[in-house]
Amino acid sequence: MTSPLRTTRCLAGIAASTALLTSCTLLNATPPVPDDWAPRGSVSSLVAFAPGGGSDRSARVMAQGLNELDAGYHVNVENKEGGSGAVGWAGFLAEKGNGNALLVAEGALNTLPLVYDVPFTYKSFTPLVMFAKDSRIVVAREDSPYKTCSDVVEAARKERVVTGSSGKTGADALVIAEFKQEGGQFGVVPYGSTGEVLTGLLGKQIDVAPSSASSAKPYLESGDMKALCTLSAERYDDPVLGRVPTAKEQGLDAQVTLWRGVLAPAGIDDVQRRYWIRDLERAMKSKAYRDYLASDLLTPADLSGAEFAAYLKKYDAQVREVLK
Repeated sequence: MTSPLRTTRCLAGIAASTALLTSCTLLNATPPVPDDWAPRGSVSSLVAFAPGGGSDRSARVMAQGLNELDAGYHVNVENKEGGSGAVGWAGFLAEKGNGNALLVAEGALNTLPLVYDVPFTYKSFTPLVMFAKDSRIVVAREDSPYKTCSDVVEAARKERVVTGSSGKTGADALVIAEFKQEGGQFGVVPYGSTGEVLTGLLGKQIDVAPSSASSAKPYLESGDMKALCTLSAERYDDPVLGRVPTAKEQGLDAQVTLWRGVLAPAGIDDVQRRYWIRDLERAMKSKAYRDYLASDLLTPADLSGAEFAAYLKKYDAQVREVLK
């Protein structure tokens, strides 16, 4: 039979252990986010690509708009390039629960996990605001025999047509995939950027080239290149590019959209999510944002929170179908 003294000692030990575990739990517990939460000090805005590209420009424009709000924090753009975005996006997983971290990303966040084995998908992050849509235009040298994109597809059904691409997961890859679905043989020369693709076209290394509209426009104005079609839903609202028909106008079932938006880490509180959506929507009213849309020939977008999340889900299904 157990003695009363031994029983008392056991109970005391259990109580002490319980108290110790409780105190450790309390010490390690994350304090709740207050209803009046606001970021303070330095806020990082990650770009998973090199300085100077489209993603970098968009991140700096959004950072400028946020900083102009003078709301008690300062957004600093950080570039962490490598692996077509994989290095930066994988590293951002470590920011889970951090309300002072932002991620400026694009459509490659959907396509990259379809091409490479990476530890994330678009679902790994918290959608805040989608602020712009981008597309692609297909160009050729002025002396090219091709006049339209339908000419290119028809030629590829008879012989190999060589195009360039600035990556396996970006908008260029989607253009090529769309054309391949129309039938034909396409050879692809990889380049590091859109600028290199266009240089390769001028150097006669490739036959045709997908390009951002803003990058191609100077070559169209100089007469060094001609536009074959756009992959946009509608014609551009621009004196030069507005004359270029869409691929669908030429009878091709091809369209490419590249979203641009801001996300947060997974695990942030709903108070933090709502705060950033509100400030990002305010930043999109800035002159810098409006000038950015005009200079880069982008379509404005304004999808926030649940609407942005629904768009990403639909977009993911579409690019899976194109790249399958």
